[in-house]
Amino acid sequence: PCDCAKQTQFGRDYSSGNFMFHKGLQGYAEPLESRKTNPIKPNRPGVRCCCRGRRRGWLLSMLFDNSTSMRRYVLRTGLISLVPSLIIVIALAQSGIMNEDTGPEFKGSPIELLITIVIIGPPIETLLMGPVLWVLSRITKRQVRLAALSALVWAGLHSLSAPAWGLGVFWPFFVFSCSYLAWRRRAWWRAILVTSCVHAFQNILPAIAVITTQ
Repeated sequence: PCDCAKQTQFGRDYSSGNFMFHKGLQGYAEPLESRKTNPIKPNRPGVRCCCRGRRRGWLLSMLFDNSTSMRRYVLRTGLISLVPSLIIVIALAQSGIMNEDTGPEFKGSPIELLITIVIIGPPIETLLMGPVLWVLSRITKRQVRLAALSALVWAGLHSLSAPAWGLGVFWPFFVFSCSYLAWRRRAWWRAILVTSCVHAFQNILPAIAVITTQ
């Protein structure tokens, strides 16, 4: 999918200069003269941006790929979110940046914490993410930059509770924002459902760690 404001302009065929936009390809475009020799394949890694000819790397292509099944996307994107965030948190803990004073503190029974962190928290924050992205879209329409700004906002909000927490959640919220933006192009409810599931997947291990260390 394209990383520009034109990506929402799909649903019918239309021409723009030397490019043809095709129904259902969600912003993917290719020069008309190359269509016969280079068949169009939507959502492939490194596709060209329809307006500036830029290429998106394989990781971002997977994050913005809404052509796969929701179940497969949740599993794949959950791992993309979880693995790097664990490395970041371990590095912060080893360096002393994240400790008992600067890290988050959770209180409650194990069942309450599990329900709050895994079941209740993700949908609530996903519902709030929509308005945040809408406001930030006044600053930029580019999807990657928009996701980065959203992650910065959420990192700042988490840092208000615990200073080092924001450093640990920046990457996951960048992934969540990419997920929301990708699936919002399909439907609002898909964006909420998929992003909430990715967020819940991300929170499972931290929730278990919080419960076992109490």
